[in-house]
Amino acid sequence: MKKAIFAILMVIAGAALAAPMTNEDVIKMVKGGLGDATVLQAIEASEPAFDTSPDGLVRLKQGGVSDMLIQRILSRRGNAPATFAAPPPQPMCRDCGTVTGIREIEKPRKMGTGTAAGAAIGGVLGYALGGPHHRGAGTVVGAAGGAVTGNVIENRAGANRTFEIGVRFDDGNSRIFTQETHPALQQGSRIRLVNGALTPL
Repeated sequence: MKKAIFAILMVIAGAALAAPMTNEDVIKMVKGGLGDATVLQAIEASEPAFDTSPDGLVRLKQGGVSDMLIQRILSRRGNAPATFAAPPPQPMCRDCGTVTGIREIEKPRKMGTGTAAGAAIGGVLGYALGGPHHRGAGTVVGAAGGAVTGNVIENRAGANRTFEIGVRFDDGNSRIFTQETHPALQQGSRIRLVNGALTPL
């Protein structure tokens, strides 16, 4: 007879372990004669689904459940494993990328254009300022001075540089951008392409 009762109790305990445990399951095990240690072990191994409202606690006490077991049920109330929904995938920013390199390039110069233009302008001014007796000399001096000035201006213009900026976009495409001013970027900088201009992120 004792073996039959024990088997029934084990079936009850096994059923309690297989499903979320409720107040009624605990009361059933206590009334079935299981000791606090056994019931406690079943509570620890179960998925908690206890009613810990005042009415639920009163039902446990009226069902013969000890204060020690009730306190453990209260502590198990918030121990159910939490589940978190994965955040939705963020859309790819096709205008975002990484600077792969920056190269400074000197502009090619058109030699002689500034010198010739400067000489012509200087010659005309020299002829006008040389007076009736010195127009020939004034023309020569003006042409020489204008040629030098034109050459200096040409050299300065030729000293301008452009900058090539390589960018690899997040979608895998690579492009090279050219601009006249030094970019406020460096290799590895994150950028976004806004209206054709590279903007730091």
